[in-house]
Formats: sequence, structure tokens, C-alpha cells
Amino acid sequence: MNERTLDPTPESISHRVSARVVACALLAAAGAAQEPAAPKPATAPQGETPPTYTIPDVVITERDSSAVPTVTPITNTAARDVIPPREVLEAGTRNVQEILRRSPGVHISEETGSDSLPNIAIRGVTGNDGIFRSVNVAMFADGIPLAGGPYGAPGASGFPLLMERVYAIDVQRGGAATQYGPNNVSGIVNFLTRPIPDRPTLETRFSYDTFRDASAYVATGGTYDAFGYLFEGVYKDGETYRDHGDHTLQNYSLKTSYAFSDTVRALLQLESFDDDSDLSDGLSLAQYQSNPWQSTSLQNRFVASQRRVNLKLEAQVATRTRLDLITYYYETERTFFLGTPLFYVDSPTYVQTTPRPMSVWAVQPQIAHEWELGGARSTLLAGVRYEHEDLTRQVDRDFPDGSQTLISKDEYAYQAGSAFVQNEIVAGDWTLTPGLRFERVDIEADNLAGLDVGRGFTEVLPALSASYLAGPNWSIYSNVQSSFQPPAANQIELSTDPQTVDAQYAWMYEVGTRVQRDDGLLAADLTVYQIDYSDRLEPDPDQFDVLLNSGRSRHRGVELALDSDLTEAGLDGFSLWSAAAYNESEYRNGDFEGNETPGSPHVLLAWGARWQDERSGLFASVDGLYTGDSYSDRENTTDINANGTRGVRPSSIVWNAHAGIERDVSADCRLRFQVDARNVFDQDYFDVRSARGLYPGAPFGLGATIGLTYGF
Repeated sequence: MNERTLDPTPESISHRVSARVVACALLAAAGAAQEPAAPKPATAPQGETPPTYTIPDVVITERDSSAVPTVTPITNTAARDVIPPREVLEAGTRNVQEILRRSPGVHISEETGSDSLPNIAIRGVTGNDGIFRSVNVAMFADGIPLAGGPYGAPGASGFPLLMERVYAIDVQRGGAATQYGPNNVSGIVNFLTRPIPDRPTLETRFSYDTFRDASAYVATGGTYDAFGYLFEGVYKDGETYRDHGDHTLQNYSLKTSYAFSDTVRALLQLESFDDDSDLSDGLSLAQYQSNPWQSTSLQNRFVASQRRVNLKLEAQVATRTRLDLITYYYETERTFFLGTPLFYVDSPTYVQTTPRPMSVWAVQPQIAHEWELGGARSTLLAGVRYEHEDLTRQVDRDFPDGSQTLISKDEYAYQAGSAFVQNEIVAGDWTLTPGLRFERVDIEADNLAGLDVGRGFTEVLPALSASYLAGPNWSIYSNVQSSFQPPAANQIELSTDPQTVDAQYAWMYEVGTRVQRDDGLLAADLTVYQIDYSDRLEPDPDQFDVLLNSGRSRHRGVELALDSDLTEAGLDGFSLWSAAAYNESEYRNGDFEGNETPGSPHVLLAWGARWQDERSGLFASVDGLYTGDSYSDRENTTDINANGTRGVRPSSIVWNAHAGIERDVSADCRLRFQVDARNVFDQDYFDVRSARGLYPGAPFGLGATIGLTYGF
């Protein structure tokens, strides 16, 4: 392999950090050496259960930071875990998909080396080309969908959220199908952004790494009587660890809240996202062996933008009754520029562009009501939602002589009406939650030739979950739920003899147990699950734009999460965490019966240890990840072919290390500085992607982050 073109010198690390910021940080550090560390918030006395908080499903602009989850309630009736603010802040990850590996059963694959185009799968539920573009995971920000079209374009092309804005993460691997829309077979990922602060606050963070990737984050806001606001801005650019990996990403948000009275409040959020990224793309086997950091697709590029607005009105109409009205609208523009043929270097026959303008509008009124019957406490949650999506799928070809040919232009309209109701019943040590979701989806599509197709789907989706509190710190839970996904726009063929495709369906089953000791010495969650998926739609590998109903697949396994605060064991400041998952995902009928689904490793392991000195504010941590091997195609090809498009993705172990300091330098100013070493042992690893080639994982790299927070 050729020598890697990295620049780890101190001069390169400070290249994009202004002298003013460095000077401010040095002054803050000098102040830190003279003042004691600020005391931590008080914790519950030994032997008492610390407070837990209900995990909010939609927290667009919550003021109170206690509304942000810190731990899954022990009586929760499904597999669910929280990555709290402290872990998110100190993780030192480059992008949103990396932090999710701390949750059991989450598998990722690197494509761009930045926040652009995340590739995430949960519990082995993937398509025929693996986990790419997160097409089988439902992701939200503060309860609002992130997909450009939740029904018609459920993937993460144009993912409109940057890592710097993530405050905490709620991963619901089961039991959430009733409240959410389609595409939740493998679970729900809800990224929670920073709450509006109670007092005027200003925070800045600057990061830089040895791949010349830089980011700047600023947040300012406060609450003034009935009005509160928070502005966040993120600007990122860099080169990543591969040639032709230059990117510029921007994400801005304005949250506001206004309390009309003690019982009525409005929450409004405006967001903007832009992505302009060169795509290094895949490599052939020979190219990877020659130089894994090169790019042979020098015209490949991705651009995307999204403008979002969401509004939530809350009204406490009675002591036990609350009405909410949630509405959101967003527009997405995203285009891939891909040269042909594969591995064309700088002389493509043509560059194919795929503009995808999309818009989504939805309104969802819902009611929450607490009531009692026969000594049992109940919480009823019911709502309806109407969502409309407009999507355009256009394909153009740009030739070297400057000419352009329109290949196709298809228009799609999705109208989805849904209603849901669930009732949580608490009787003694039992919590029982029956639920039901109704979905009606109508799809209309037409093209320039005047061809049109109409599809309609009506589904009733039941769910039932329960938990039993076997002791004050131990619960047992179980649930069964159903879900469906209507055909996405790329699965609807427009021709004189259109192919009729069905919706995809699944039943999900879980049994688990959760333990949470009062002293924090042990928090454990063990889950056994099975997902029965039917009518899976996958592209025919031998015919362009033809879909196959590959029938049924089964995904089953076991997941374990362990956390431990070792203070009570005499190791002040030490804590441990780990996540383990074993999964078997295979086709259950058809030509590939018995074969494993692509991109589904049997074993996923993640672990970490952290130490913090309370007096000095110094902290250090180490974490690791093991990813088992997996096939890249339905045929379960073992050897990697010449193009790098088929074969086994090998297993790998990656270690990371972090160290830093966080402490108050005055009554109103807090300093934070952190250094991150990623892939400490320089593990070589790669992914095998169908139709694109080999994608190398990130090599060893160093990064640093400095931040100041002012509270007035």
C-alpha cells in the first residue's frame, strides 16, 4: 500500500483555529489552574432510587433539561436504551452513525467519512445491497421524521442533522410501532437536540483532525419570562481520509417557545441543512491493494439541501388531559453525480445525475389522558395524522461535449392517513400496554410519456407489550407488534405493463429483563427477539428497474447492554459500559432460502471505560468495537471479485482513546478541551458494496476539540 497522506503535525491541527480562539482558550486554562472545579449536581443519597424521567417522544423545544432522557425507565415494556448527553459529548465520534454503535445490534458502514450519507442497520434488517443509506431504519429528530419522504423515500440520502447538534439519543429497538409511521421494523432512532436553556447561554466549540476536517459550533439562547429561544449553527468542511473526499456541511436551527398561559404553550423550530460532498466511491480489488485511499471516480459528487419547519401546540385542558397539535413541513433537494463506467478515473463516458426534489407536509393532533379504573392507573394516548408527500425522480446524462439527455422524469404523490391508540395500564407491579395503528396509503405516479400507476394500501396493525416489576430494581418485559412499509417511489414501475408490488410486512417479538441497582454499580438489559419479515422487495440483480419479491426473511438474536459506575466499589470516577449482540438473519423461502441476508454480521460488540477526577476536571476514556464478518450479496459469495462488488466483508476490531479537561474557570464560564485518537492500532478494514466496490474504513487519526460555555 502507498504511504498515507496524513498531516498530524501540531501546525496542521491549529491551521483553521483562529488566533483569537486559541488565546481565549489559553486564558481560560490559566484561570482553571487557579480555581477549584465546580461541584457536580447533587445525587440521590445512598440507598435511595435516583429520579427517572419519562422519555419524551416529541421534545421539539423543551426548556427543562431534566426532560432529556438519562436512563430507560425500569418498567419500560421493550428493548430501549439511551445515549445520554455526557456520553454524546465525550464520544469523540466524527458523525451520527458512529455514536449509535454504543447501542446493541446497531451496525454501520462508512461511505463518506463525514456526516453525509449515514449507513445504519439494526438487528440485521437490510436490503439486498446491505445497510446502505439506512433505508430500513426509521430516524427522527425530536420526534420529527428525518427521511426526505417517510413513505416514498425512507432512506437517509440528504440526512439533515449534524453530530454537533445531537444532545442525546433514544434508541427504541422494539415496542414503538404503534406511535410511529412506517419503516420501523427494526426500531426507532430519535435524536434529541439541545433544550432551550433556562438562562442566557452562549456556547462555542471548534474541532480539527489530522484529515484536515474542521467544524465550528455555536449555540446561544435563553428564557425570558414567557419566551424562550435557542439558535444553533454548525459549519463543517474538510478532506476526510480519502482522496476526492472534500465536503462542506452546514446545519442551522432556531427553536422558540412561548407560554400563552400556565396551560398553553407553542413550540416552533426552523432548520436549514446543506451538503456539498465529493464522493470517493468504491475501488476494485487491485486498486484497493495498490492504494486504499485513492479515488477513481473524480466526477462523483453529492449535493443536498433541506429546509424544515415544525410547530407544536400544547394545551393542558384539564388536570389529567393534554391536547397536542403537531405539524411539520420540509422540502428536500438532493442530487447524485455519478460517472460511468465504474472506475473511470477522470474520463467518464457520461455523468449521470439524479435530481430528487421532495416535499413533506403533515398534521397530527393527539390527546393524552390519565384515568383510573378498579385501582389501576391508565394513560391513554391517541392521535391521527395526515401526511402528504410529493417526490420527483429524474435521471439526466451529462456528456463530455456539454450536451445533456433527459432519461426519465417520474412524479409521485403519497397521501397517508393514520390513526393510533394505546393505553398504558399500571396495576401493582404490572404494566400492560395494548395498542392499535391504522394506516391508509394512496400512491399516484405518472411520467412524461403519460403513463400512470395508482396503488392503495389499508392496514390495521396491532401491538401488545407488558412488563412485570419483579423487584424494586428488576423488571421482566415482553412485547409483540406488527409493522408495514408501502412501496417506495423507486419500487413503483411506470410502464405499459407495470409490475405490481406488494407492501412489506413484519411481526416483531421480544422478551427481556432489565436490572438497575440504586448505587449504579450495575445496569443491565438482556433481550431475545425475532422478526418475521414478509414480501421483501429487492432489485433483480440481472434486470434494471425490475423488482423481486424475495418472500420471507427471519431475523433473530440476543442483545445485552451493561453499564457500571464503580464509585461504590471504591474506584471513584471510574465507569464501564458494553453492548453485545448476536444475530441470525436469513432468507426463509425462494431461490435464496437458507442464505444469510447481506450486511448482517452475526456478532457485534462495543465496550468502553471512563475515568474522571472530580477535583481537577481531568477525564480519560477508551472504547472499542468488534464487527463480525458478513456477506455482501444474496448469493453469499465468499471470495472478493475483481470489481470488489461481491465477497465477504472481513471482521475487524477498532480501538479509540480520548482525554481532556472540563472545569469552570469563573462563575459564568466553563472550559472544555478534548483530544481523540481514533483507530489507535491502525486496523485495516473495509466494506464490500454491491455495484460500487470496496470502501476502506478510516485509519489512525488524531483530533482535538476546544469549547467554552458562558452562562449569564
